[in-house]
Amino acid sequence: MNIQIIKTIHIEAARKVMVGADGKESYTGNRYRIDLVAEGAIDESVGWVVDYAELKGLFEPVRRFLDHHCLSDVPGLETDSSPGALEIWINEKLRPWPVWFRGVRVFPPEPTGFILKYLPAEPESNLPERHMFLFAAAQSLPHLPEGHPCRFVHGHTYQLEFACRDTVAAPVLAESLYNQLNGRYLNSIGGLEQSTAERIALWVWRHFERSAAGPVLVGVQETPDNKCYYFGD
Repeated sequence: MNIQIIKTIHIEAARKVMVGADGKESYTGNRYRIDLVAEGAIDESVGWVVDYAELKGLFEPVRRFLDHHCLSDVPGLETDSSPGALEIWINEKLRPWPVWFRGVRVFPPEPTGFILKYLPAEPESNLPERHMFLFAAAQSLPHLPEGHPCRFVHGHTYQLEFACRDTVAAPVLAESLYNQLNGRYLNSIGGLEQSTAERIALWVWRHFERSAAGPVLVGVQETPDNKCYYFGD
C-alpha cells in the first residue's frame, strides 16, 4: 500500500517586471506555496513513509537560493520566473531524488484581483468587525544590518485588514489602495521607502484619514506568522 504525504513550504520572493511604455524595470513579489510530495509504503518501525523533517531538509539548500530573494536574479530563472518555470527549476535542482520523492508543485501566487472579504469581530483579540483584501508586492529594507534577509529585494502576498466609521466610502478607498499597491515595488512609493509592515499600516491609515473615512483599525499581515495592527494615537 502506497501513501502520499505532502510538506508545504512558503517562500517570500520578488521578480522583475517591465513597467510603462519605456519598458522601465521594476519589481513585484509574492508568497509562493511549494508542496513537496513523497510517496511510498509505510515503514512499520516508525509508522510513516518518511519524516516530514527529512522532506524539509531535502528542500532547505534550494530554499536558501529563493526565499527573500529576487527570482529573476537566480541563475536559470533570469528570463522566466513564472510558477511553471520555477517548478521545473526546483525539481531539477533536487536531483537525484530519494526513492520516496515525487517532486514539487508550485502554486500560482495570489491575488488574481481585488476581492474584499468580511471578517467578524474577535473580542478576545480586541478586533472589531472589519474587511480584508490581498495584494502582492515587492520590498526591501536596505537600512537593516548586513546579513538580515530582509535587506534583499523580496516579495510578499500581503493581507490588509481595515475598519472605518464610514462603511460606504471605505470599500471604494480600499480598491484604490489595491490599485496603488498591487504589483508594485513598495520602496518606490512616497512614504514607503522603508516598507515595514508597521510603516505600511501607518501609510494606509493616513490614506483613510485624508479621505475622512474615519479609520478605526488597520492591520498588515506579511506572512502567515507575522502581523501588525494600528489602532490610532
